[in-house]
Amino acid sequence: MDIEFDFRGGEEMKIRVLVVDDDEDLLFLAGKFLTREDERIQLVSATTDQEALRLIEEEEFDAIVCDHFLGDGSMTGLELLEWVREFNPHIPFIIFTGRSQEAVAIRALNLGADYYLKKGTEEFRELFSQLASRIVTEVEARRQEEAMENALSELEKRVEERTAELMKSNEQLAREIAERKKAEDSLLLQRDLGNTLCKTENLVDALDRILKAAVHLEGIDTGGIFLVDNMSGQLDLTTSQGMSSQFLKSILGQDKGLEIIEPLYVSKTEIDESLRKLSDYEDLSAIAIVPVLFEGKTVAILSLGSYSHDEIPTTERHTLEAIAIQIGAYMARVKAQEVITRSQLEIMGIFDSFQDLFFVVDSTGIIKHANDTASRKLEIEDSKMSGMNILHFYDEKNQQDIKEALKKVKQDGFSNFEIPLRTSNGLLINASSRIVKGQYSGEDVLFLVSRLS
Repeated sequence: MDIEFDFRGGEEMKIRVLVVDDDEDLLFLAGKFLTREDERIQLVSATTDQEALRLIEEEEFDAIVCDHFLGDGSMTGLELLEWVREFNPHIPFIIFTGRSQEAVAIRALNLGADYYLKKGTEEFRELFSQLASRIVTEVEARRQEEAMENALSELEKRVEERTAELMKSNEQLAREIAERKKAEDSLLLQRDLGNTLCKTENLVDALDRILKAAVHLEGIDTGGIFLVDNMSGQLDLTTSQGMSSQFLKSILGQDKGLEIIEPLYVSKTEIDESLRKLSDYEDLSAIAIVPVLFEGKTVAILSLGSYSHDEIPTTERHTLEAIAIQIGAYMARVKAQEVITRSQLEIMGIFDSFQDLFFVVDSTGIIKHANDTASRKLEIEDSKMSGMNILHFYDEKNQQDIKEALKKVKQDGFSNFEIPLRTSNGLLINASSRIVKGQYSGEDVLFLVSRLS
């Protein structure tokens, strides 16, 4: 897999997607619109089941999007899914089909499909936008899960190695039990920290929680987390528990161009006397400098110190290195979310330029967003429209029909109707409308587009 990612600018992590469909026109549209939705997406297409099987065996993909019907005499998308799951149970697999069969959807999910998406006959831009968003969400979630699994696996491996050494003699048995207990606590700490980070969107808050967890480890009394500016190499103190950027620069002996890519541990006997002249750190007895890496480049530094130990204990070193991996994974997730959010904002900007009236509503009809045309034509401020029910803009005699249309969308995925809209001043204006399912800010919503007659 080709991975090219720089957290503060540069090439981002590529997402290789295999799209399997016997419709070459759809493959063309997928190549055009999916890559436009997210430039990280790289498409490889297959028009037959045999071609798909060969590609899956010979190449690596981050996700598979497959039509259910691949032509007479060919495997179905569900059969291909079942075959893939036998040797790769984790790769994101999306069934993308024009056949609206509930049984197909249920069997696809039972066989391990990550998502089932029905092709629409219109509004294909929104359809591919939803598909691109789902691909990125599933792939990023899997990558983060793999990073966490690798971190925990590496830590477990180190603990086992340490255990083997200590069990060579009965004299060290008690110490080994204690080390194992510390390792288990470390794993629990990382698990709890990982769960917390999954619910935290603010980078500063996340790093603050990480540091507070780190300074509770044995032998750790003070610390700070510093972001490294990608252009200048300067340190930016993000959160601190009694440690400054001046101290970290004194340890590293440089003001910029940080090149530290391996953890640095300084014991009491190795601490330079010049550091002790910094009055706030004269009693410091051990230091740990752990880089946070992404694609081999330092994006942050975890700096910690001890006043109670002559050196940072071994188990705590392993834990700190695992925490650094968690920080890198979290920063990658935040970056990915920023890209998705920016894409959504750009899409909303496009909708605001439409001459048709455009609404984003929840399943009950509450308006979450409306474009400028809707606000202007319905003679109401956009800020007042948000939170109102879409029924407000229809005559009372037509409101039941609108409710039925909303129900129809939940069943069929779309609904068309011609019912006049009502302005805030009570004026009726003729309109042809269409409602389709979609996603907005990570939530399932309905998109309503009305064209005035």
